[in-house]
Amino acid sequence: MSFKIWRLVPLHQKIMETLRQLGSCTDEELLKALDRGGENVSPETLSRALLQLEVRGLIRVLSAPKGRRKIEVR
Repeated sequence: MSFKIWRLVPLHQKIMETLRQLGSCTDEELLKALDRGGENVSPETLSRALLQLEVRGLIRVLSAPKGRRKIEVR
């Protein structure tokens, strides 16, 4: 049985705030930064949120070496 977590600040907003502070970063760096900020986010949840932000045209996700992804704010 899975439970959804209610967040005071929506995850998309928290991701955008973190990306604006970091500039461009890899998905691993973003996950670590969110974890330091108190957000308990799984890699799957982060991937889903990044896809939604990319479809909305707010970010750009580029392939990087070794299966990583580079994330940039537009």
